[in-house]
Amino acid sequence: MTNPALCDHCQLPLPRSRWRPLSESEEGPRYCCFGCEVAAAVSQQRGEHGTASMSLVKLGLAIFFTMNVMAFTMALWTTDVYGAEEPSRLATVLNGLFRYVVLLFSVPVLLLLGRPFVESAWQSLCRGVLSTDILLASGIVAAFAFSSVSVARGVGPVYFEVGCVVLVLITLGRWLEATGKLRASDALERLERLLPAEVRRLVDGREENVPIGSLRHHDRVRVLPGERFPADGRLIANMAFVDEHVLTGESQPVLKQAGDAVLAGTLNLDGDLTVEVTAVGASGTLARLIEMVREARLSQGRYERLADRVSSWFFPIVSLIALAALAIHTWQGGIERGLMVALSVLLISCPCALGLATPLAVWTALSRAAGAQVLFRGGDALERLASVRAVRFDKTGTLTTGTLSGAEFVARNEEEREQALAVASALAAGSSHVLSQAILRHADHAGVEKVSDIRTHPGLGVAGVWESPGVQAFLGSARFLEEQGLRLDPSFAQAVHPAGEQGRALALVGWNGEARGLFLFDEQTRRSAGPAVERLRSLGLDLGVLTGDQAARGRALAERFNMAVESGLLPTDKVNAIRQAQSAIGPVAMVGDGINDAPALAASDVGVALGCGTDLSRDSALVCLLGNDLERLPWAIELSRRTVRVIRGNLAWAFGYNAVGVLSAAFGWLNPAFAAVLMVASSVLVVVNSLRLGRDDALTESAAPSPRVSPAWEGLP
Repeated sequence: MTNPALCDHCQLPLPRSRWRPLSESEEGPRYCCFGCEVAAAVSQQRGEHGTASMSLVKLGLAIFFTMNVMAFTMALWTTDVYGAEEPSRLATVLNGLFRYVVLLFSVPVLLLLGRPFVESAWQSLCRGVLSTDILLASGIVAAFAFSSVSVARGVGPVYFEVGCVVLVLITLGRWLEATGKLRASDALERLERLLPAEVRRLVDGREENVPIGSLRHHDRVRVLPGERFPADGRLIANMAFVDEHVLTGESQPVLKQAGDAVLAGTLNLDGDLTVEVTAVGASGTLARLIEMVREARLSQGRYERLADRVSSWFFPIVSLIALAALAIHTWQGGIERGLMVALSVLLISCPCALGLATPLAVWTALSRAAGAQVLFRGGDALERLASVRAVRFDKTGTLTTGTLSGAEFVARNEEEREQALAVASALAAGSSHVLSQAILRHADHAGVEKVSDIRTHPGLGVAGVWESPGVQAFLGSARFLEEQGLRLDPSFAQAVHPAGEQGRALALVGWNGEARGLFLFDEQTRRSAGPAVERLRSLGLDLGVLTGDQAARGRALAERFNMAVESGLLPTDKVNAIRQAQSAIGPVAMVGDGINDAPALAASDVGVALGCGTDLSRDSALVCLLGNDLERLPWAIELSRRTVRVIRGNLAWAFGYNAVGVLSAAFGWLNPAFAAVLMVASSVLVVVNSLRLGRDDALTESAAPSPRVSPAWEGLP
């Protein structure tokens, strides 16, 4: 997709042009709204304190002059309030004088706030963006012009206070909106600030400080304790514990040794490390994570598309209603009455509330999710996840870790126990099989025996020469040992069949014609799997497991998690199972490791890939859970549901407010100043309601991930 141009202040997309494309070559800053333009002027911090101070001074002066306009206008109202039939000569002179004073004090407000507002509206029109800012600017200029003519003629009402109050309220209201949009972008800025500005690059044994942007592939950098890695790389000297929770959500520090990969933005806790850079700039893990969230914010969901369609009709409809109100009320009560009613119509209409109702909630939720190591591919993914009615899990690598834990070791007799463990450990060291690795972990403290000439028998086991007695030793399945002529002890033979029924993996070790020891293993379940399943069940979701593993292990898993397990499935079978669930239950989310489950992830309504911390290009998944914490899944579902509720509430308010407000103004029931207050309040209400998604207490405590990982950047050095 082609990324749209972004606002130079809040980094959110610029409004779509109606008749001409936005040009990247346009000079000068570009802003998505008048509020961002004001906020950018006030909050500049790069050596431009004079500009920032002057912007604040302008706003302060405008408020000061507006207060004076209001004070003198109230004096002009005394005649109307008290109904004096024959004012004295002094009162007449003062009345005329106050009208000129009000005009005098209104001019600075028009220049300080009106001129930039009108210029912003004109620039939007030139860019092909139709907004009610154009109508508001026209109404304000008309009110000032009409009032100036009345002062010059000495007769007729004046509405300077309306124009001044409206300008102040619009400026402050749009500034608040811009601040809200900027907060929705804070998460990405904090992630970007994880990387240091300068790095220690090693060149020919010398150390030099260089900007991070000058790093190149294969450069070597030095990273001291307490510093963050400036780029993805490979550790080539020393070792240290590394805190990776910002990217992977891993709550415990990870030991990194020479040859291990390190990720940009992760924290070196206690080592003086030398790292060879393997990825810089946009190709780094952190940069890809940030870009993925940015792209997600630029895509549109169903509710955003609905708001866009309604907004496209908003400008012409409000324009027609304002013109009709102007004509009707001018015919009934004069030009001044028609002008005030038309201005009220323009002011009460709030396209800002409609335009912000969906995107601001989505942007805030996406940023919040990124802080909890959950990445959505777009607003549509967020909305889809909120609608799921069923969840299907892959087993290996998802509910289980894919590794085996040593549950039990049985020796033929206790005198041979340590010897059998030592021989098994020596044989396992010559194999990379998952069972061999599990045996090595289980026999970690066993004695040392020397085994040579180790040979692997694929699918069966390993054999080698135990040098001390000079005999052949074997490690593998019961079938393998029997084929090699080894006899199984009766107790071993009795254990083999139940182990298969229970879905437990086993291995035997033996020599001299007899099996000497039996290993029984269980597949290691993720610690977060149980709590995650219970939370998903509490959300009313239908749960199930789709696995290609054997039926016995499927039955064991079904008992452990109390949910249906379909075993022995090929990838096409998993796709068929998902389609059946979609037909019988509704939208389905499929959770897998993002590689071997790609067809099932693509076939589901929402594919959820687990463990995307080092690979952010899982094209089959709409949602990526960085790290391996399954509890983020129910948290993400509740976040998505809450986001959709906020979006619906925002849209209901925006539609209802504009319908009732515009009609009330068209009937002449609203003063323009009061209409301006309501317009600002409507926008602020939508902003505040959307930003609630970004607060720590926005979700229930039971559904939130560990505070260790949400938000991920708290306490950064």
